[in-house]
Amino acid sequence: MRTSKILITPNALASEFARCCRDYTSLHVAVAWCGDPKQILPYKHLEDFKGTIVSTVGISFNHTHPDGIEWLLRTGTSTRIFRRDCNLFHPKVYLFADGDRYALFAGSSNLTYGGFYTNLEVNVLIEGVFSAQDAEDIRGLKEILERWRSDDLSFRPDDDWLKGYRKDYKRDILRQRKHGITTAALHEEERIGRASWLQIADWKLYYEEIRKGLKRYDRDVRSFYNVFDAAAQYLALPWKRSYFKDKEARRVIGGSGQYGVMGHVAASGKFGHLLKSGGTRWDTIVTAVNHIVNLNPPLKWKELEQHLCKLVELGNTMKVWGRVLCLVRPDLYCSVSSESFRRELAKTLLVPKTIFEDPKGYIQLVKLLHSSPWFNSPRPQDQDEAAVWARRVAFMDGIFWAPKDAQR
Repeated sequence: MRTSKILITPNALASEFARCCRDYTSLHVAVAWCGDPKQILPYKHLEDFKGTIVSTVGISFNHTHPDGIEWLLRTGTSTRIFRRDCNLFHPKVYLFADGDRYALFAGSSNLTYGGFYTNLEVNVLIEGVFSAQDAEDIRGLKEILERWRSDDLSFRPDDDWLKGYRKDYKRDILRQRKHGITTAALHEEERIGRASWLQIADWKLYYEEIRKGLKRYDRDVRSFYNVFDAAAQYLALPWKRSYFKDKEARRVIGGSGQYGVMGHVAASGKFGHLLKSGGTRWDTIVTAVNHIVNLNPPLKWKELEQHLCKLVELGNTMKVWGRVLCLVRPDLYCSVSSESFRRELAKTLLVPKTIFEDPKGYIQLVKLLHSSPWFNSPRPQDQDEAAVWARRVAFMDGIFWAPKDAQR
């Protein structure tokens, strides 16, 4: 029996696409453009797909991201590029199959984050069996998909071609930026950041990205736990003024030495001086921290802002105080001391990265995180996952931190 659904919301498309990735064993993709895989989605669906993938990709106007083509090739997808000298290649087709069963997505969504999650798109999902009398159009589509992969119309990209295309792509992006032109490629590159997936990710995806991020730069979960354990030992709640007179407690607060995960903020001379000789300003820190630690979701945002403003008035921005919040409530707050962290999150909220240095901008970030599915997920049954989940917001540092000389 043939069924059809009109998918008019991103959630509907993503949910059905993810289901088909679980239920079918082969996938034929034909799209005008594919986006940057560093945006995680929708490539994560293809990564989870256990069957074979065949793809035909267009490169008209150099809108397809070269890293998208490289990702398809690297993951073993049989990929062909539609030739420029043929007709404009503009389809958005995803044909799943498993034996005699098929599921066809056809509509307006390219293989990009925007196409699946943020744009206003319309797609149709049709499911049935190839041998049925009403599947003549689907069988005809299969023939067309194969025709597009012929040598007359497409070719297999090699390393030399991809190197040249990458230069063309970057050249066009620079030209568009220079002249203030906004195209699909520039929109994907500059307005949709790698962190956009955070707004819609479930716990499984979020946890996997933490593990991948830590592995990328040879970091480990234990280094985070060492900091949290030290905070529990030397900075037990409620905070006391005496902590600032203790050398080891100051090292934990400032992220010195072995406590540098989530930022070595004591490297700031101003903050280092505050920790050592803050005088009555220590009372301000203790009072603010003890108020903040007692806030629970849903947070009273005005109250939080008042206490953050008092901390910032001491002379340091949220680059410092975000790390302090991590120490006391890693389940609610993240550090923003890392430049790479601020850069990627700024792309998500479409704001300058400097906004996170201000209490209002930091609260805007926390609001986003607290509204995300992964934050509101139930505690996992797995012991290791549950330990991370209990400190889930602080572990964002594991995803986005990068050394200063790394290009992400």
